[in-house]
Amino acid sequence: MVSEIEAYRGLLRILNESKIDYMIVGSFAATQHGHIRTTHDLDLVIVLSNEQVDELVSALADDFYVDRESAHEAIERRDMFNAIHFDNGAKVDFFALNSDDEFKCVQFSRRRCIDFEGVMACVETPEDTILSKLRWYCLTPSERQLSDVQWVLKFQEGRLDWDYLTSWAKRIGVSELLEQAKKES
Repeated sequence: MVSEIEAYRGLLRILNESKIDYMIVGSFAATQHGHIRTTHDLDLVIVLSNEQVDELVSALADDFYVDRESAHEAIERRDMFNAIHFDNGAKVDFFALNSDDEFKCVQFSRRRCIDFEGVMACVETPEDTILSKLRWYCLTPSERQLSDVQWVLKFQEGRLDWDYLTSWAKRIGVSELLEQAKKES
């Protein structure tokens, strides 16, 4: 049986070979920035044209179930669709980049390529992981979001761009949460 990590590596190889722009976000990104915790899905922000949807679905067809129509609809609506690995049930959530969201566009432009389990992968920066998780916490409060933030703050201490963090925290309405997390980390 193929492990989840092997499934994700295969998917990332396909994205890289297809020259599809993407960025790992969420818990996998937090893990890359210092907070190791179990998560069973990979979240990706993706820039994909309708023509590329068919290409991607076909490239994933041997290993992942992806509903082609749902993927097309999600890209048109700038929403999300997912892929499920046939062998192990590993789930990938693809979030279409919303070009109307200034923070998301800036976040996407700042992504970094790193080695992810032997494959080059584009990941959001530690600062953007913190801001995104605080933003998600405002939408759906979860202690996991705050815990991820605190751990990233702790492990990235001395390496974070605090001017960027405080500026964007104010702009997206999470300044108080950022200060609270900073005190608790």
